[in-house]
Amino acid sequence: MLAALPGEVAAQAAKTKAKAPGLLASCTASAPSREFLIVAGEWDTVPKDKEGKPVAYNDRGQPRAANSKLERYNFDPSMIIVKRGECVTLRIHGLKGSHHNLTIEGTEIGSEGAALIDDAGKATGVKAVARSNPNSFEGPVKLKAGEFVRGEQVMLRFQANQPGTYRMICEVHTFVGPKGELRGYDDQGKPVQGPMVGYVTVLP
Repeated sequence: MLAALPGEVAAQAAKTKAKAPGLLASCTASAPSREFLIVAGEWDTVPKDKEGKPVAYNDRGQPRAANSKLERYNFDPSMIIVKRGECVTLRIHGLKGSHHNLTIEGTEIGSEGAALIDDAGKATGVKAVARSNPNSFEGPVKLKAGEFVRGEQVMLRFQANQPGTYRMICEVHTFVGPKGELRGYDDQGKPVQGPMVGYVTVLP
């Protein structure tokens, strides 16, 4: 049996070494803090002809009937830029759309179980877990873990550990394809009013 060369040993060690998570779910006491308010919003329109009559149209290769609303949910701002080592607090306010959730791709950071906070940033005692919809005037009747509704505000906190760009995704309004591509229509051609995506960029 041939002995491994020094370079091969180093490569094997690198493979077995655990990779540090890009975003940590807790912050160190000495980390400088940053806070951002993000609004869950929406752009929409009903395409019309020169006389103002609704018309059939095409949306990204999908045929749509006349008088159907073309809409796209979004995070505003859609880009958050922080520095490595900073403790980041996101306050996400549900404004447009009956309900949303938020997952930061490739990390353990997301709205599942997140605390709901009031306008002053204080916890209300409610968390984004599976529960009945407090807004009885609109659906769904039951919310899944991580979902929050119009008028609610959730708080996420993490420490930016590794430089890079991380996608923030609302899975309610985004279809994630088999290769990680984000789509506005599911695999059956049904519109999901997305993709609803934002970005967290961590600078060195």
